[in-house]
Amino acid sequence: MFRKKFLNPTPVIESDHPQIKMQAQKLTSSRKSEQEKIKSIFYFIRDEIKYIFGVPPGESALKASTILQAKKGFCIQKAILFCSLARSCAIPCGIHFYDIIDHALSDYMSDILKTKKLIRHGIPAVNFNSTWIQYDATLDSKLVKRKKLRPVEFSPDKDCLMHSTTLDGNKHIEYIYDYGLASDVSFPQIRDWMQRGYPHLFNNI
Repeated sequence: MFRKKFLNPTPVIESDHPQIKMQAQKLTSSRKSEQEKIKSIFYFIRDEIKYIFGVPPGESALKASTILQAKKGFCIQKAILFCSLARSCAIPCGIHFYDIIDHALSDYMSDILKTKKLIRHGIPAVNFNSTWIQYDATLDSKLVKRKKLRPVEFSPDKDCLMHSTTLDGNKHIEYIYDYGLASDVSFPQIRDWMQRGYPHLFNNI
């Protein structure tokens, strides 16, 4: 039962959607092992789905098929698409949530949020042989190069998280609170998290 909920489609993790199945087939048809398939999915999500900062306005924007068509998304959107592609290949996948500090966050965004803390950062987690491995494919290579960050690279046997320092040796990411693994996510959940984490952004709504 535990494994099943990380394989089934959901309203946003559309592993049974024709476009998702087609993209998964395109990415993995020549890959033999589950690790090779996930590696292909990882680099597709990391570099072909552009990272954007911000929460989408409604549930439809969280659907994997919408994200795939838009070719862009914030961390949870990218994790949703990753999960959809993995589950389409019959590989168990969920989303692991953290609060993080992004020391490289721009002054503009820090001023808007009034903090460098990013709540409920979502990371895909894949189950290989009863072991969960996390793959933070949030930041695309163009953004990483432009901001002089360290790219996250794929490994089949260890967590692949964003780095604690930039290429210049400055602080980058701190993972400060671990919420654990979830099999699904919804827009009402995300809206509630944002309202609790950044109440000043919702004062006039």
